[in-house]
Amino acid sequence: MSIIIRKTGNREYVYVAHRDGARMVQSYIGPLARPEVRRRVEAAQRATTMPLHIMRLFTGVDPSGLHLQRNAVAIIACLLEQGDLEDLRWLVHVYPTSAIVDVVLSAKGLSARARNFWMVWFEEPDAS
Repeated sequence: MSIIIRKTGNREYVYVAHRDGARMVQSYIGPLARPEVRRRVEAAQRATTMPLHIMRLFTGVDPSGLHLQRNAVAIIACLLEQGDLEDLRWLVHVYPTSAIVDVVLSAKGLSARARNFWMVWFEEPDAS
């Protein structure tokens, strides 16, 4: 899902775009001048950048080089392994539950202890 801002004349209008199977669907949100639309755009922009409190977990990596989509598996695994409650709130806000569960079931970097905990948390049957 992404936010699209289109300019017509001197006004800006906001749309949200998402995939529905093979096609891309755009839904109109409203003019950017409206406060509730601007808040929604700002919240979406915050969700596309990694907050400072999460960057502390990536000591061996340049956090500015991490891309939330390309490095999703590594980011999710790291937060599931080492993150605190605030980190996990951000995680479930940014990534869909299905992506998090996929990492729990398949990530190599997740310890057995963390994997078992998250399998119980997400009510997943034993994968072994």
